[in-house]
Amino acid sequence: MAGAAELPAPAPAPRALLRAKALVAVPPPLIALTLASAAGAAHLALWGTAAPWGRSAPAGGLLGALGLVWVVCALLLFRHAGTPIHPTARPLQLIEEGPYRIGRHPMYLGLFTMQLGAALAFGAPLLVLAAGVFGVVVARVHVPHEEAQLLQRFGGWYRDYAAATRRWL
Repeated sequence: MAGAAELPAPAPAPRALLRAKALVAVPPPLIALTLASAAGAAHLALWGTAAPWGRSAPAGGLLGALGLVWVVCALLLFRHAGTPIHPTARPLQLIEEGPYRIGRHPMYLGLFTMQLGAALAFGAPLLVLAAGVFGVVVARVHVPHEEAQLLQRFGGWYRDYAAATRRWL
């Protein structure tokens, strides 16, 4: 159209942002399992079945079990409320009870704790690294996405909940 001002084309999204958006679609349990599997394989390649820093099956088993209970409690609350679990799904209900009274992301905290428990039980230091990477991924990718969705969906109700409840513990 002659004489009409054209709007500039939107700038392409940075690659890191595109990767983060793609990573949001990957379920966090799959990320945790993939990282733990890679850490376990690397441990076997480096040390075999040896535990270079020692191991404690009872303590690691207890820690892992506590993480599992935390995840299951949160999952059951989601199921009971009829709200979807997948991070990209639109939330239907804000859950503020059970482990959600203590922290806003108990499923992620439980998965992280399970990985630390496995590291302690098997004496696999690379599993600690895997847990750390998992924590960074969910904190930088999934949590901001989910919290933005919750704020958009529930507004002030979520803002009040977030102000009164810690993100992790």
